[in-house]
Amino acid sequence: MPSVALELGKYVTLRRRKDGTYRVLMEVPARLRPSGWSAAIPLPINGARRGDLNDIDEIRRIRDDAEALYVRLQQARMGAAAPEAVLRNFPRLVREWQTSQGFKAKKPRTQKGYAYHASLILDWSAANGDRPVAGLPRDAIEAFLALYDDRPTTRRHVKIVLKMLLDHAIALGWRADNPAERIKMAAPESRLVIWEWDDARREAWACAAAGQPSIAALILTNWEIGQRVTDLRLFRRGADYAPADGAFRYWQSKTQSYVTVPVSDDLRAMLAVVEKPDSLYLFTDAATGKPWDEQRLGHVFAAIRTRPDLQLRALRHSCVVQQARAGCTVPEIASVTGHSPFSVEQILRKYLPRDNQVAWNAQRKRGLIRTEGGQESDGRLTGESDDRRAATAK
Repeated sequence: MPSVALELGKYVTLRRRKDGTYRVLMEVPARLRPSGWSAAIPLPINGARRGDLNDIDEIRRIRDDAEALYVRLQQARMGAAAPEAVLRNFPRLVREWQTSQGFKAKKPRTQKGYAYHASLILDWSAANGDRPVAGLPRDAIEAFLALYDDRPTTRRHVKIVLKMLLDHAIALGWRADNPAERIKMAAPESRLVIWEWDDARREAWACAAAGQPSIAALILTNWEIGQRVTDLRLFRRGADYAPADGAFRYWQSKTQSYVTVPVSDDLRAMLAVVEKPDSLYLFTDAATGKPWDEQRLGHVFAAIRTRPDLQLRALRHSCVVQQARAGCTVPEIASVTGHSPFSVEQILRKYLPRDNQVAWNAQRKRGLIRTEGGQESDGRLTGESDDRRAATAK
């Protein structure tokens, strides 16, 4: 029974089979075994045990599991738990990742989302004995992600976070590859419903009637400028919005561009009503006097809305679609909403209806027709003012 302690780990032995493969065991001498410790532990602990010592992945898993077992053995002999600091597992990896500069540079909302999906990975890791990260094969990841087949959005987010964690493991020198990177999955179908002008107006009235004029103003503001709700709820009086000019001025978080975006007279009037001189922020929760907490904002709106399928986060995509209907170019749309031109094109490819409004806009811009034709539509959808529409009709 040859010992291969130097190659595979302390107390690791091999037993050759007739087919040329090996049974790999961790066999601790009886005098050194703590109470309850098995005399022979098959390696690797998890996954297939083919005993093929020409398989680099299997050798790596054997070494990692043997290292983890040896640390636990030493601690068990001293009557203490294994020190997690020396174990290259997911609990340690997540902590290392969350203290990295890349993670700390993310916005608090992004960090919160990452932390939630990392917690799902930690639960899975704990259920599998917190095995070393280096020994994690692709088939184990596939099986883990399959647990969320009924929740495709969660599955996709978990896969994204898992990929980032394994990338960090590579940076730490814990492993040389990232099996999550090679796993392909289709993007889940979006359930967003595009808001029409009538939707925005109706839901704004519903919010005002329910004693939430701040949410009404937020809806109409987002209808016009298409910002992320998480950013918009923190817009400040004077800094991000100048009442005298009737314009928003803000940094686009993705493009890092500073833009000035004027808004309609109707919206200016509504903002003047909800503005509180003693508050730094435009949109405040009357219950707290502070800016809306994003989760509470969603819950309050969900209790008021007249259409259950309308979501506040869809207002941003809706603004893109409505600008395109009005004949705005991709660069013009991106300058208002802060999307990259590529993102604008992706949104339009998925959400822009091939409807009469778009067709009539195209023919009118070519100079082939002078009226909109078909049924009369609201000027807010075409980008035309009432005066211009009246002049066109004449």
